[in-house]
Amino acid sequence: MVLLCSLVVASSGPKWPEPVFGRLVSPGFPGKYGNHQERRWTLTAPPGYRLRLYFTHFNLELSYLCEYDFVKLSSGTKVLATLCGQESTDTERAPGNDTFYSPGSSLDVTFRSDYSNEKPFTGFEAFYAAEDIDECQVPLGEAPPCDHHCHNYLGGFYCSCWEGYVLHRNKRTCSEQGL
Repeated sequence: MVLLCSLVVASSGPKWPEPVFGRLVSPGFPGKYGNHQERRWTLTAPPGYRLRLYFTHFNLELSYLCEYDFVKLSSGTKVLATLCGQESTDTERAPGNDTFYSPGSSLDVTFRSDYSNEKPFTGFEAFYAAEDIDECQVPLGEAPPCDHHCHNYLGGFYCSCWEGYVLHRNKRTCSEQGL
């Protein structure tokens, strides 16, 4: 008796991260928000991605240094923006058409209102999405991540060398072949 076995190897192909996107609104939106409100959202993207956030509606009480009602955007201990006011007043602290980006893969959004509002402010509506970080794009004054060639892909990057050079163990620096 001959027993025939076959091995089937299933290839799932590249594994893409689940989409990260959504909508944030202040409590009570599109109606007015109440006094003594606090809400915090912690948004997280996969490694190699950052978060993009923009506002489609913004109507908060305006105050000096946004000390009463505000939306604060932060990443770790770094405060990216503290926003208040209304789109129609064109204040420096209202987001207007600005788009905000997290420096890494997380973004905290905090909404806070104080004990009283003299007018019925309607709060905010914002949308966010994860987007690939282009690790090969180097800001002025910073060293490039690779000696010779940098290749960006979704979620990361890799380095390669010119012909006649080899890539070191650190996967970033190149040296002449045979040295």
